[in-house]
Amino acid sequence: MTPTAPAFKHEPAAKPLRIHCIGDSITQGGREDRDEFTYRLPLQEMLLERGIQFEFIGSRIVGVDRMATWPEVHGRPFDPAHDGYYGAATTYVRDELRAVLPVLPVPDIALIHLGTNDQNAGNFETALVTPLADIVTMLRGKNPKVTIFLGHLNFHGGPALVIRPLVEDLATRLHEPGSPVVTVPHYEGWKAHPDDPATDTFDWVHPNPRGQRKMATAWLAAMTRVMPGVLGSVENR
Repeated sequence: MTPTAPAFKHEPAAKPLRIHCIGDSITQGGREDRDEFTYRLPLQEMLLERGIQFEFIGSRIVGVDRMATWPEVHGRPFDPAHDGYYGAATTYVRDELRAVLPVLPVPDIALIHLGTNDQNAGNFETALVTPLADIVTMLRGKNPKVTIFLGHLNFHGGPALVIRPLVEDLATRLHEPGSPVVTVPHYEGWKAHPDDPATDTFDWVHPNPRGQRKMATAWLAAMTRVMPGVLGSVENR
């Protein structure tokens, strides 16, 4: 089990909003040969710009290349905590979370982006839907009032189109007034082709800095819509 990441230090203030980023390589990132910082970097920037006191939580603090580094954000160190697992299927991430969640702080928000590595699975219910439901149950075991955001895959075709309605149905079934489950349409406006001058990816899959910012914007917009009392209005800031 990977040691628990240390808490990120902010200026003294009210209890910070604890955000748990969960996923595969699109969440972990951290390659030394390119700026694969993931959406977590621009999301931290956006939260700081809005004066939101927060901390990322998770059992991991490194990228896939252990020596990869992240830039500072507005003069502050990047908050490295996450639970992203490069190349991992959803069942693997679920099993890792089962081991580490008991020792992590209580999350207020979970951002989950999984399924990229399940697209060739023969049975999406078994490979993706059931383990996602298990993750939601485990998170609610830590905090019955946790707000959960399920990120849709960024792809515009193939298995992603089959997976999308399954995730929508799952969110509808698991949604509770005191613990919302909300989907986030990361595919909207997404440009996957790496040869496109306005591409959002390095290689069809992994977001480049443009794509990372686009993902962060979509997460924050969903968070603001669901939790306006906590995050305020994106448009008014």
